[in-house]
Amino acid sequence: MSSERAHLEAGRPHGFDGLAGLSPSDPLDSARLMGVITALAAEVYVLKAEVMRLTIALESAGATSESALAEAGRGQRMQAWFNAEEGAFGRALLRPFTHPDETPDVSARMERDR
Repeated sequence: MSSERAHLEAGRPHGFDGLAGLSPSDPLDSARLMGVITALAAEVYVLKAEVMRLTIALESAGATSESALAEAGRGQRMQAWFNAEEGAFGRALLRPFTHPDETPDVSARMERDR
């Protein structure tokens, strides 16, 4: 059985590994969650602006139309991009939870330098 299928049958999406024990009442978890929300909001705003800018430029140049954009969204190339991007995006988004506080432990060096 594939790893992806095992996760789905267990009732959790593949990208949510490492989130067991997440506690909304934990200040660190709350801070990480707020970071994820803020990052998502910023990403959505920037991407919406980019899509609008490209759409206006392409339509103004006569290079595309609403129907051509809709057709491109249904194509194999777009589906391949979605399939690859979905996992990468999920992993990046959840990184604060699955790999919290990944800073090197330099305390030994600090003691040695005193």
